[in-house]
Amino acid sequence: MMKKFGRKALALSLTAVLGASMVLTGCGKSKSEDKKGEDTTAKIGLTTGLASDTTADISIMTWSGDSKYYEDIGSMDLSTDKLTSQNVAQVYSVAKQFKKLYPNIKINLWAKTGDPDQPGTPKWEQEMTSFKAKYGKYPDIWASTSVTNDIKKGLAADLSVFKDDETYKAYNKNLMSNLNYYGFQGGLPSFSIPWGIWVNKALAESKNINVPDPDWTIDEYTRFFTKSDNTSFWGDKSTPVNIINMGTTTINKQIKEKGTVDLDNDEVKSLLSYIPKWAASTIDVAEGAGTLSKDIKIESKTYSWYYFCNNRCLTNITDPWYLTAGADESAKESESYIDSKDWDIYPFPSTDYCGNTIKVVMDPICIHNYAADDGNKEWSDDEKAKLKATYTFATYWTASTEAKQAIFDQKWTDNGAEKSAAGDSFPVVTGDTYNKQMDIWNNLPAHKTYKDKEGWKEILKLWENNESWDYIDKCWTSKITEKGETTDVLYEWNNMWKEEVAGAWMTDKDWGDKVKARLSDWNTTINKRIETATKQLQDKLVENYNFDKSKFTSDNK
Repeated sequence: MMKKFGRKALALSLTAVLGASMVLTGCGKSKSEDKKGEDTTAKIGLTTGLASDTTADISIMTWSGDSKYYEDIGSMDLSTDKLTSQNVAQVYSVAKQFKKLYPNIKINLWAKTGDPDQPGTPKWEQEMTSFKAKYGKYPDIWASTSVTNDIKKGLAADLSVFKDDETYKAYNKNLMSNLNYYGFQGGLPSFSIPWGIWVNKALAESKNINVPDPDWTIDEYTRFFTKSDNTSFWGDKSTPVNIINMGTTTINKQIKEKGTVDLDNDEVKSLLSYIPKWAASTIDVAEGAGTLSKDIKIESKTYSWYYFCNNRCLTNITDPWYLTAGADESAKESESYIDSKDWDIYPFPSTDYCGNTIKVVMDPICIHNYAADDGNKEWSDDEKAKLKATYTFATYWTASTEAKQAIFDQKWTDNGAEKSAAGDSFPVVTGDTYNKQMDIWNNLPAHKTYKDKEGWKEILKLWENNESWDYIDKCWTSKITEKGETTDVLYEWNNMWKEEVAGAWMTDKDWGDKVKARLSDWNTTINKRIETATKQLQDKLVENYNFDKSKFTSDNK
């Protein structure tokens, strides 16, 4: 599927990386106090009891930035016109608030321009290595592109040591579970949003196409999708295989719950019949057949989101990260603004095997494993103090309402226009704190349009009830490296649209039969990769962390 680099990154919030070289003291006040001597940390959700006179020097590394290094950004006075990156503006606002509570903690920031693996730039893994070479150590908190790889390198600390902390317990358990490996908590949720299906209702109505209700079934979805004329508008840019991934109990759901897949079963085989129907109504197939006009390609720059914005698709299933940009009426001239007069976001359709659901986008952050710095895996008191300070900032940043409000209030400059630094990201906590932070989310002008959208209301219900069985690719071993070569663990399944993999094109009459004949072999190959990846992770947990092997037999993934 097509993805335009940099676009998703522009929507990211709260995904910075904190790399810290710290000198810590913890002998002063155990909590911050205001002028009246009242405890202020409890009011803002700081629950670790970190001494207010703690001294630390914390450097932040993130993507979607400006590639500048900001030293002690919380003490800086940056004007709006100097803040031209949303992520920089967010970290700046949070660091300034944190500085009021912990005046001796410095927050520094390096923010890479574009995406972590932006073409033409070093991979994120190399950026981490370069950071260490330049600043003398790995970052202390980083936006991870692969938590399992970071654990295998011994970089990520086990945050389950904070399991009794009230803020830790307030995090969304569904999000946290994706970062838990046999009880080892490898990180915290940061930028997180629900992933549904964009629906262009106005386009459908203008073509006399009935629009299903948000609780649609796969058959209703298919009838709607295939009503396109495939000349001036289509069902979607690409074939929506994720409908099957989320519509069976044996693919995404089984990965999340058991860490394995089962492709060779009646559920999968019965749903495969939908794929050729969907494929025939996609822009990708039209382009491959030479029937997509040059003008339409130029109009939308061959990018999936722009096709939807320009009324060329009835749906969009590939671009969930435009919750703000797509609805921002102050930027109607933007290519990312939805031109349709009536649109919505629906849950994934139900099947005979699964109800309506949503996928989840989450960018996790990890905290540095300080115990590894001296070559001794055991934690010294000084190393524990460093971890506590970093964890305190990380939880304040990602979980506190005060940080969310500071980000909302902070302005930055986007192509000459002054905007709030707030963006798409949902609260990653639950309960009353979630409700308060959603009030802030809803107050962003671009988000006010969502309150009347029926599909969106269903999305919120599913999110709040944790009715998603999606796994997070950054948190699972979605890729495996053997003998220096990296392979997609689900390669055959994810590439079944290729003739060389499936033996036919998706629109060929015999495509379904050829895929079904290969499912058993694919199943064996994929699960062998998963088994190898699992063994690699387990071995490194023991090697790097002295992890208890007996936990590998538990129900944890």
